[in-house]
Formats: sequence, structure tokens, C-alpha cells
Amino acid sequence: MSYYEKSISLEKARKIAELNALKELGGGGCEDVNILKDEYSEGECCWMFFKSDDISVSPEMTLGIKWAYVVSKKGTYSMVQDFSDDPELLSDYLKKMSEYFRRKNE
Repeated sequence: MSYYEKSISLEKARKIAELNALKELGGGGCEDVNILKDEYSEGECCWMFFKSDDISVSPEMTLGIKWAYVVSKKGTYSMVQDFSDDPELLSDYLKKMSEYFRRKNE
């Protein structure tokens, strides 16, 4: 297993996720509410953030998929399917995303 050193803080990662989520959601009316839930998941090489329940999005905008926002501990952003309703699947996916960022050194 190779060495991986984070270069950004949790706060910076959350900001990256918020800005990208806002862009993905079209920004309309989302500016004055929390876009992301306070809860997040952390893997060895990334954090995963989840859309706030206060934000309603039409299925046409999301292709019917519930999305989550992953930011590597080096600042690389990715939008992925949200498995937060299934802790086992979420844990497995978080490990896979961490390993992906480790391999890419991102």
C-alpha cells in the first residue's frame, strides 16, 4: 500500500463539495439554505458529503439518481451515487473511492 498524504482540510473539502453541488443543482434558490447535510463519511483518502433534505430536486435534473459528493484529501471532486441509506454499501463504496484516489495520487 502506498503512502498518501492529505493536503486540504475537511472545511476546504466541504466548500469544494458545496460549490460543485450548487453548480450541479443549477443554483436556483439553493443559495440561502444548507446544500449539504452536516453528516459526512470519511475514508482514508476522501470525504463523502450528502445533499441536504431541505433541497428538493426534480428527478429529471438528477436522472432519478440520489447523488453524493466526494472530495479527495488532495482536493479532487467527484459526484457519485449516494448509498447513505445502506451503511454496508456506503462503507464499501467509500473504501473503493479512497483506493481510487490513492492509486491516482489525487
